[in-house]
Amino acid sequence: MTARTQADRSASPFRFRRAGPPSRTRIVQGLVCGSAVAVSLSGCASQPPPRRDVRELQVTDVEGYIELVARQNERDQRSKVGGTDVSTKETILEESLGLEVDGYAYHPNLFEFTLGGVFGLLQEDFEQQRDGVSASSNEDGSILEFDLNGTFLKKKKYPGNVYARRHRSVEPRPFLPSLESTTTSYGLKWEYLDERMPTSIELDHTETLFNSLGSSQQEGWQQSDSARFDTSYKFTQWNVLSFHYSRQSVQQEPFGFNYDSDTLTLSHRLQFGEGHKHRLSSELSYLDQRGTFNLERLQLRSRLELEHLSNLRSWYELEARDRTQGSLSGGDPIQEKSLFLSGAVEHRLYESLTSQINANVQRQEFEPDVTIDRLAWSGSLDYRKKNPWGTLYSNYRFSFQQQERTGGAQRTDVVDEPHTFQDPDPIVLVGTAISTASIIITDENAVTLFRPGGDYRIRTIADRVEIERVPTGRIADGQTVLIDYVLDQTGDFTLDTVGHVFGLRQAFRFGLTPYYRFRTQDQTLSPLTDNGVTPEDVTAHILGVEFNRWSLRLTAEYETQESSILPFDALRLSAGYSHKFNFGGTASASVRWSDTQFDAPRQRSTEFFTVEGRYRQPLTPRLNVEGAVLYRTLADTLSGDDEGVDVDLSLEYSVRQTTVMVTYEFGTFVDDFSDNEHSSLFVQVRRRF
Repeated sequence: MTARTQADRSASPFRFRRAGPPSRTRIVQGLVCGSAVAVSLSGCASQPPPRRDVRELQVTDVEGYIELVARQNERDQRSKVGGTDVSTKETILEESLGLEVDGYAYHPNLFEFTLGGVFGLLQEDFEQQRDGVSASSNEDGSILEFDLNGTFLKKKKYPGNVYARRHRSVEPRPFLPSLESTTTSYGLKWEYLDERMPTSIELDHTETLFNSLGSSQQEGWQQSDSARFDTSYKFTQWNVLSFHYSRQSVQQEPFGFNYDSDTLTLSHRLQFGEGHKHRLSSELSYLDQRGTFNLERLQLRSRLELEHLSNLRSWYELEARDRTQGSLSGGDPIQEKSLFLSGAVEHRLYESLTSQINANVQRQEFEPDVTIDRLAWSGSLDYRKKNPWGTLYSNYRFSFQQQERTGGAQRTDVVDEPHTFQDPDPIVLVGTAISTASIIITDENAVTLFRPGGDYRIRTIADRVEIERVPTGRIADGQTVLIDYVLDQTGDFTLDTVGHVFGLRQAFRFGLTPYYRFRTQDQTLSPLTDNGVTPEDVTAHILGVEFNRWSLRLTAEYETQESSILPFDALRLSAGYSHKFNFGGTASASVRWSDTQFDAPRQRSTEFFTVEGRYRQPLTPRLNVEGAVLYRTLADTLSGDDEGVDVDLSLEYSVRQTTVMVTYEFGTFVDDFSDNEHSSLFVQVRRRF
């Protein structure tokens, strides 16, 4: 939570170069070169210049440091519902030496490199009590981090780059022990810099380990191997044909999502017309993925962009797809053929009014007998006008969509759908007959598999599925996740959706901005049978005001939503402040409060409050202190109440070539299920040379 996290302190340490006087080696080299020039100017040019010794390996600069790191992590979890009680204590000592060397082989244009390494010893003591049963372990190990980056033939048409690196980082997590990751990568990149036909080849191997400090369990592991080939042929700078091939092999634990994939893509870009202002882009791609999840896909995409006038443009898109996709639920593979066509026209009236019309049609055919046809169109107006008080913004959008489905039962998979958690609001999946048992949630890299109950909770209301983040889990507030799930559909039906959206906002010059938003949705289902679809009618009003002046930001918002599925009223308040004082201190603070009342059919009341503060103060030119605190509380009549506090304190002292850093973290979280408490002490002493 501090501005300088432990990830910054313990990440790859090969970035400590500093400006300063040239080394003695460089001074001597300068004197020698200067003497040679002086002799040449004095008339001794007739004498042959002395022959320079060519060294196979030339070191131009060396820097390094010695470092001592000590960590102590403690965690205590007490169950309130008869679950497991766990207490852990971990002590880690590290003694290491870091070196960085710059140099080249024969000549900088032949092979130039930067090589860094960290070498040391590690001692770890671990103690655990689980329901009164004690266990302990002592381990001694070694520390090895490295970072090699080399460039060869950098001034030729065919330069290359090689790298090999391993680094560790520690990331603090609110209400949880810090997460340590170790990443090792090896790679090669070669380029052919030709104006007509540029080409590149890339190879990479990466392994990543994730471990929670204060826990004996490894949180995740991933290994990936990739190869990539890219080439293009430029008929002209406006007419380019490109080819791409990539192969990837991924293994992941504990998710167990392992696969090999091959991708081939042929693309073309053409710019034409007066001033080459029109553009046609086309792409034909083929994907073959084998493993835990099989996928074979042939896809054609094309986009035409036309600029008729300086204020009038249009664009058109075509997408055709043929795919065979394995089922996450273990059922038969999904075979789909689809065709999508869309077009849009946009007109700008000066800088004040932008109008747009969009239309699209789509047909999806699933084996053996399911067909889904969609027809949609929309129109929008965006108005912006400066006035004596500031600027007025207004927008309106109308939309219509018709979905017609025919055929028998069909299971459709949704894979890697991105969503972002924002406290206290849940992620909402809106679809027809979502199978909650099929929901799988991972991080953005598909490495960490999040656990239901421990990291998130699921609620179902009609065909609306809510996913709520557990604060003591591994999902952070504001984190984006990938969600996989299965849809079950059956029967013949037609679903019509009509929507209106209107917004009005006035930004006054003195920082005040009141606004209003209105949204309606009307859905009609025919026939009303048990097909897994629940139509929803919505009328929502949002009235709010913002104030931004100097370093202060204030927001107040009231929302009321009438819905046939989930009606509610909500009041939200927030404030933020940041300031740098004349005496050198920097402070920031933010506060959020919300009260939401849900009406029938799901009666529920939630009240959320959080405050976060941060302050950094240089006490002397060499001594800095920093502190941060996070407080969070939620009162929920459905899932229960919770309350948590997380505090970070750090001190940084530098004198000449020595840096000392001390950080203390403490967190506690209480809910209806358990009491959680953790603490961490981090000490780092580094001496550069």
